[in-house]
Amino acid sequence: MRALMLTGDRTSVVRSVPRPVPAHDEVLVRVTSSAVCGSDLPHYRKPAAELDNRLHTVPGHEAVGVIATAAASGAGPAEGTRVIVYQHSGCDECVFCRSGEPMFCADRRTLGNHRGGADAEYVTAPATGVLPVPDDVGDGLATLIACNFGTAYSAVRKSGVGVGDRVAVFGLGPVGCSVVALAVAAGAEVYAVDPIEGRRDLAKTLGAVVVDPRGQDPVATVAAVTEGRGPEIVFECSANPAAQAQVMKLARPHGTVVLLGANNSMEIDPGVDVIRKELRVLGSWVFTQPEFPAVLRAARGLPALAHLLAPPFPADQAAEALAAADAGHVGKVLIDWS
Repeated sequence: MRALMLTGDRTSVVRSVPRPVPAHDEVLVRVTSSAVCGSDLPHYRKPAAELDNRLHTVPGHEAVGVIATAAASGAGPAEGTRVIVYQHSGCDECVFCRSGEPMFCADRRTLGNHRGGADAEYVTAPATGVLPVPDDVGDGLATLIACNFGTAYSAVRKSGVGVGDRVAVFGLGPVGCSVVALAVAAGAEVYAVDPIEGRRDLAKTLGAVVVDPRGQDPVATVAAVTEGRGPEIVFECSANPAAQAQVMKLARPHGTVVLLGANNSMEIDPGVDVIRKELRVLGSWVFTQPEFPAVLRAARGLPALAHLLAPPFPADQAAEALAAADAGHVGKVLIDWS
C-alpha cells in the first residue's frame, strides 16, 4: 500500500510499504481521508537521528475510512461500515478503557506513534476503537471531527462557556477555530488571537473579534474591552510560550484557563498566575468515546465549519500536505487516499 513516511529534517515521502494485517480482535480500515495535526509537526521537524521508531512507523492519527475486513472475533462493526478510527487504544479491560477513555490506560497505544498510523491507504484498529459515521457527514468534516473538532468540543464542554460570557482564544489552527465556532454558537463574545492573517480572517468569518499580537498587546487589548477585568474563559491552543504566559495574565480573577496546546513546556508562577487570582486551570486532551454522539450533533449543527476545510491534497502529494501544515496553512490540511 501507499503510505506517507517521515524521513527527518522537515522531509517526508510517499512510498510502498506492507499492508497491515489485523489481529483477531481488530478490523482493517481502508482509509479514504486523513489529515495533518499540529501535534504531528514537532516530529516532522526532527532530524532523522531523533525519530527512532517513527522512521519506520506510518504517521497520522486522524483516519476516516471503510471497514475492509471485519474483526474475526465478531466484535465491532461489519465490513463496509464507514468509520472514524479513534486515535488511542488500550488494554480493553481497565476502568479507563471500559469507560471509553483509553487515552488514560497504562497500556495506551496511539496511532502514528505506538502503532501504524492514518496517513496510508490502510490501517488496523481495535474493533472497539472505530466509531461509525453517518452518511450525511462528509469525509472532510469527519476527519476534522476525528481529532481537532472533537478536541475542541470536549474542551468547550469542560469550560462551561455560556450565553454572555467573554472568551479569548489564543492560536487559530483547526482546534482554535473549532473552539471559536463552538463558543460563538454557545452565545459567547469571542476574541481570537493569532499572528497569521489568514487564520484571523477565518476566525472573523466564524464570528470572532480578532487581535493581531504582532501589532497589538493581546492582554491589554482584550482586557480593555472587558472592563479591565479580562474574559471569563481563555483557551490556549497555540503551545506558543509567549501566548501561554499571556493567557495566564489575561484571565480574570475566578476565571477559567483551558490548556489545549501541547508539545511545549509551560512556565507559570503559581502564586501570581493562579492562587492570587483563584483561577481554575483545566487541561483538556481529546474527546472520549461516549462523547462522540454529542460531538457529531455539534458538528452537524455548525455549517460554518465548512470554512475550515480546504481542498484535500491527493495521496501522492501527502508530503506536500505536511510541508503546507508546517508553513502555517490556513484551515485543516487533508489528504485524500480514496
